[in-house]
Amino acid sequence: MFRHNIVLDDGTHLHADSVTLEQLPQFHAVARCLKALYPHGFDGVRVADLACAEGSYAVGLARMGFEVLGIEIRRANYATCCFVKQQVNLPNLSFVQDNVWNLERYAPFDAILCSGILYHLDRPKQFLDLMARCVRKAVLINTHFATVTPIDAFNLSALTEHEDLPGRWFPEPPPKNEEHLRSSWDNERSFWIQKEFLLQAIRDAGFNMVFEQYDWLGDQIAHSMVAGLYRMRNRNLFVGVKV
Repeated sequence: MFRHNIVLDDGTHLHADSVTLEQLPQFHAVARCLKALYPHGFDGVRVADLACAEGSYAVGLARMGFEVLGIEIRRANYATCCFVKQQVNLPNLSFVQDNVWNLERYAPFDAILCSGILYHLDRPKQFLDLMARCVRKAVLINTHFATVTPIDAFNLSALTEHEDLPGRWFPEPPPKNEEHLRSSWDNERSFWIQKEFLLQAIRDAGFNMVFEQYDWLGDQIAHSMVAGLYRMRNRNLFVGVKV
């Protein structure tokens, strides 16, 4: 299982065998987007990191100066978040153990990072609407999506419709499984929205500026779209902004 490494304040690493957050083009894409959205600084800007796993993105954003709340449901991941919190001097960083569907308990936020979670939900359109109610400005969604022509990397269903949107079902492990640290929590299958309609759903949720942020793919965007990550795994960063 791929893990994000965090460099703690004393110089030690959370996972010495993994790349650090600073080495990930995916984190830098998120950081660049937020810098563009908040050109006058991050003081007082509140960000939620949903299903934050072990807290790497939350730590990175807090070190940038954002006020960050990481939300994580699994006990093992949350325990690691609490350990990390003790090892970094970031009073603007906090974590809660909760289901992301309870997001409204902690709202409002200025921006929401929804990284690696939308494609693990069985009601993604409903969740987009939930995030829109909880955020003042922007949502950054790192997700897989469905296409008309299926890809071989995942066991996806035939193209169908759910929540009035076209897409494909993806099978998940049994619900509330603590051993699968990066999967759904309380649904047995997830719905991947077809990309064109995902963009429309973000717009319909209330974000009147919507775009796909291709620098998430790293320096070799063309290769990724033709033969790499984007082409083979149908995944990218989608951004909705309330303007």
